[in-house]
Amino acid sequence: MNSRTISVCFVHAMLEHFDSPDCSREALLQSAGISPAILDQEKARISPAQFAQLSRQAMKLSADEAVGHFSRPLPLGTYRVMAEYASEGVDLGGAVKRQIRFTSLFETGYSLKLVCDGQLARYQMHASAPLAPWVVEQHLMLTHRFMSWLVGTPLPLQAVHCQHPAPRYRDEYHYLFFSPTRFEQPLTELIFEERLLNLPLIKSREELEALLRQLPYNLLFMPTHQKSYTERIRRYIRNSLPHAPSYDQIAHSLGLTPQTLRRRLREEGCDFRQIRNELLRDTAIDLLEQSDRSVQEISYELGFSEPSAFIRSFKSWTGMPPNSYRRQREP
Repeated sequence: MNSRTISVCFVHAMLEHFDSPDCSREALLQSAGISPAILDQEKARISPAQFAQLSRQAMKLSADEAVGHFSRPLPLGTYRVMAEYASEGVDLGGAVKRQIRFTSLFETGYSLKLVCDGQLARYQMHASAPLAPWVVEQHLMLTHRFMSWLVGTPLPLQAVHCQHPAPRYRDEYHYLFFSPTRFEQPLTELIFEERLLNLPLIKSREELEALLRQLPYNLLFMPTHQKSYTERIRRYIRNSLPHAPSYDQIAHSLGLTPQTLRRRLREEGCDFRQIRNELLRDTAIDLLEQSDRSVQEISYELGFSEPSAFIRSFKSWTGMPPNSYRRQREP
């Protein structure tokens, strides 16, 4: 029940160039259990499972792992071969270099480069023309999460730089990278400590095969990120409902001063209020979709003193009242 939801903005971005003679966009959405009507609602959300199913279907039906975002289709199975090739490196640095070498074989519209200065490593995307935010988001996120998986620990990022302007869904970025993201920068890059490149790869071929069978869901919701302060706070609040723990109480439970926790959250690109609102929103969505509890019952379960306060908050989160949200998702 603690799964995050995903903004419909990412659905729009992924399907911007989708084209298949065998399936309309509406039929594609319905095959993933997504109502086509939500595309008209800027604040609508879907589950990670729905998004993963949509991604798989879009790639399969378009016969293109890039779903039309590159000048030429990316053959199905490309990511699998890249992952297998990268995983044969001795350490993280070797895996990154092997991924860069593999990606250079395809016409993606960008080239990759690893730049090190003795302290920081910069994984950079270079392009002669502006890249769509979706292309940047997906490549950097999947690269960071796959490399974290290979070494068995989340790789802490110093920062993420993007050349494109901040999108209207910029608040979603903290979940993509668990790091501050800066927009309209000279280069698009992941920045991390160079010493991390020496980390050994610890995953077996059998574990890699299990990962690849479940893509992209298990990279959308990686267990390694459960150790982040963002996710630990989400769990604490969820387990405390209907009571609302204070920020100071949560800091104490984590063995940190409020100032230190505030700094750690800043390093993950978010703040306490954002985490709390997202947890309440995602839990409310889950209860509306997966249970028959009334709006009144859900409001009290989430700690609201009055259903009217919950209804106002839910509408600000999703763009519609809870009952309308529930009706829209009924088969």
